[in-house]
Amino acid sequence: MIVRIDKKIYSDSCISKSVYALADKYTILRSVDGQNEILDVQSVGLGAETEESARRDIINTLNDFKLRCTIEEETKDIRTVIYAKAFADYTESSE
Repeated sequence: MIVRIDKKIYSDSCISKSVYALADKYTILRSVDGQNEILDVQSVGLGAETEESARRDIINTLNDFKLRCTIEEETKDIRTVIYAKAFADYTESSE
């Protein structure tokens, strides 16, 4: 089964994390075709019925990691402030 993924939508990091997360279920070979990442998904006994299930599994995992990346990017500044405040309090209390 071949799954084409638009690299403008999903980053390389997102695709890599998704492929790794699914490594226990599928053997996935990655290649690039222009703007698309090509995932060649192989699994023992991957029939027509389970092929659609595998496709859904891949898309759901990609969307999960894309959302995680978005949240991480949007909260980066907040985390930096929290870390700075936490270490500032530690430095003050240790003196």
